[in-house]
Amino acid sequence: MWVVLLINTLVAAFLAFFSFRNRHEAFNLFNAGIVFIVFGLVLLISAIPVFKDFDTSSVLMFTAGLLLIVGIIMLIVSWVTKSERAVRIKDIAVTLAVAAVCSIYLIRNLSMINVIVPELAMFLAIALFAVGLKKLT
Repeated sequence: MWVVLLINTLVAAFLAFFSFRNRHEAFNLFNAGIVFIVFGLVLLISAIPVFKDFDTSSVLMFTAGLLLIVGIIMLIVSWVTKSERAVRIKDIAVTLAVAAVCSIYLIRNLSMINVIVPELAMFLAIALFAVGLKKLT
């Protein structure tokens, strides 16, 4: 099952490299908040299949909670400062891919049922990346 982690890591690196290549834009607080929330949600949902393993589920839920709180704070600050509210699909795709890799790494007992959520996140990331590429052309 560690092959799954290696393959997902390579796919996430591929998506990140091609998503952030030739990108010249300023930091967007709204987009960063959405990215943090998506990352936290993937980790939180990944804790559901491993709820019987207290160590793994508590690490996933704690990390997800922190990410969700930081993401909500970023969204509130971006709303107050009236910053640009644009979300890039490629950013969400990269976030889903990296969150899938992180959740697979944090899950100690890798079985088929435990990696369903991270793999669904990875497939959704690939689909969003393809939609983002199609949108640009």
